[in-house]
Amino acid sequence: MNSKQESYDKMSLASVSFLLANTTITNTLTGFSTYFSVIQTTHTQIQAAQVQQEADKSGDTTAKKLLRTTLIAQTIDVVRKTVAYATNVSNNALLALVNYTESDLKKSSDTKLIGSCQVIHDNANTNVAALGTYGVTAAILTTLQTSINNFYAAIPKGRVDNTDSGEATQLLLTLFKTLKTNWAKIDILVETVKISQPNFYNEYQSVRQVIPVGTGSLSLKIQVTDSQTGEGLANVTVTLTPVDPLLKIAANNKKNNITKKTAKGGGSHFKGLPDGDYTVNAKKPGRKETNSNVSVVNGELNVLNINMDKA
Repeated sequence: MNSKQESYDKMSLASVSFLLANTTITNTLTGFSTYFSVIQTTHTQIQAAQVQQEADKSGDTTAKKLLRTTLIAQTIDVVRKTVAYATNVSNNALLALVNYTESDLKKSSDTKLIGSCQVIHDNANTNVAALGTYGVTAAILTTLQTSINNFYAAIPKGRVDNTDSGEATQLLLTLFKTLKTNWAKIDILVETVKISQPNFYNEYQSVRQVIPVGTGSLSLKIQVTDSQTGEGLANVTVTLTPVDPLLKIAANNKKNNITKKTAKGGGSHFKGLPDGDYTVNAKKPGRKETNSNVSVVNGELNVLNINMDKA
């Protein structure tokens, strides 16, 4: 999860808590429960995707495979019965959320499987009273939740697997798009009570503000080394200048560049850089001056390696 996603996630979770504390008002908003349910289940999927980014799937044990097989079997049983109910009562919204095939689940990565099963469980649980006649009971859903939790716990932690981490990153992009779409719909609903519920409206607008995280966090690491030996070079003067002249990067926005010297080992760190492209000048007596380009995107840490030749 990048810094922008983290900021949006924090806002979304805070907004969910606020709205849960104001159900007397939200219950009067037509369509609110549908959008809000999607937001809540999306948060569950985001949590699972975060786990996958840190997961090591190299230890895919027999026990884990058994847990996966059991989870799919239990979930598909609930899916078939919930789909039958949704079809009979023409609940297209519910049908869209739970209509997975066994093949869909089997082809899913661990992360996607957990997220999909949780969505199916949560939506079945919301309709459990009506699903009783179809064979879906609270006890069955409790068992399913236990299987979800057990499989979640079975995902080994450690080295990030490149393939699954990439899948999780793409999944997060989709999930945050879903969040934004449904929050936009709720925003429209809240506008309808701006006059009748001014306090609620103002508090909602406040909690819905996305506050950037990571202010002052490390944005760029520069490592300067001898091009022949690979040893770090200390006391190299490193100057960072934005390509866009309107981008101010120094304290209190009065300067257009930052100059630092590398420490013992050749490293130099820059914190809290705004997004943008920068030129990096490195110079030291007895060395050939170098110029490099680097970008800071979404507040994520970037690393620039500079090799310097003797003059």
